[in-house]
Parts: sequence; structure tokens; C-alpha cells
Amino acid sequence: MGSETDLASSEATSHIATACYHQDVRNNRGFTLIEIMVVMLIMAGVLAFGGTRIFNPNENRRSQVRKIAVQTKELRTAARLQNATFRMVFSMDDENGHKYWVESASGHTLQLSEDQEKELEQLTEIQREGANQGKSKFTADKKLGKEVKLTGDLVIEGVEISGRSKETTSGLAYVHFFPAGLSDEALIKIGDRQNQHWTIKIHPLTGSATILNRNASFKDLQGDR
Repeated sequence: MGSETDLASSEATSHIATACYHQDVRNNRGFTLIEIMVVMLIMAGVLAFGGTRIFNPNENRRSQVRKIAVQTKELRTAARLQNATFRMVFSMDDENGHKYWVESASGHTLQLSEDQEKELEQLTEIQREGANQGKSKFTADKKLGKEVKLTGDLVIEGVEISGRSKETTSGLAYVHFFPAGLSDEALIKIGDRQNQHWTIKIHPLTGSATILNRNASFKDLQGDR
């Protein structure tokens, strides 16, 4: 009886070992040709539907333009909620790159007129400090976005503010958003200086941002009405 039990136990152990061996062989054999083909088909589908968007430089440029438009709406909302004045600063510097960032000041900070800016430029540094004493100063506001540098050969071609005699095409330009929900009426012009141009139109009352697929001016838009 003992020998029969030992024999049965030995056979059971042998069957278990054989099953484990075959399982290990299946686990270590790698992918089959069908499995590899399925993976390749999936990758081809991803590239076909999403690859053109990922690797298309034109889509990347449009995405950057849309990002600016979205941020103008966010700044209008933030100005109302925080009772602060926000402004987008656009730096047009061919040597160091074209970029933009956000600055803020508490309360309603009035924008200087062109004549006031000219008068301020003529003052000495001490006189400027005296003229600005007691006024809220703008500081970089990284909570609503860090400095962003345009890529893909994009540049800020110009910023036009309604009521100002000249469009800013170099240096710094500002678009303000006030606590009452108002903003500068502005045209922010982005492009590659060759074939692609966009204009972001900021409405002063609603803060809505409209993207035009061309380089437009206030004069052009008046003619379109």
C-alpha cells in the first residue's frame, strides 16, 4: 500500500512539474507574429490620426496663437475676481526672442496716455520716482502663467492699441485688463513674417478674443463693417 501511495504521489509531482515547464515555455517564448502585427497596426493608426497634428509645424503655431487668446480671457476674469489690474507684456526682441508674460497691480491702475508717457520719459530718474509715488506698481504674476517664448519661427509682428497713434512693432507692448471687466481694445499680431499671419482681436467690453487668419489693423477692420 505504501509503495502504491508513493508511486501516485510521484506521478502527481511529475505532472505538476511538466505543467509548470510548459507554462514557463509559453511565458518565455516572446510575442508571436500575429501579436507583433497587431501592435504595428495600432501604432500605424495612432500615427495616421494623431501624427500629423503632433509633427505638423503649422498646427504647433496655431496652438501657440490659441494659447494667447485663451489667456486674455483668463486675465479678464482674474481682474474682476481679484479686483486687480492685469496686463500682458509682449516683448519683441529679434536677438533674444519674442515672448510674453503677465504682470499685475492692485486695484484699478490707469494706463498712461501717449502724451503722459512722453512727459515721463523726459523726467530724471528721481522725478519719475516722485511722479510714481503712491501708485500701484506692476510686478510679474507667475500664478497666471510663466514667461512664454514663441517657437517655430513665430514672432510678435506688432501690437496695436485703439486710440494710440502708432502700432508697437519693437520693444515692449502692453494690453491691460481692469477690475470692472473692461480691457484695452487691442490687436495682437502673430506670424512668421512670411506666409502665415494671425491677429488676435481683444474686445474692450466683453473681453472676447477673436482670432483672424491674417494680419489686420483697426483701419482694415473698420473697412470690413
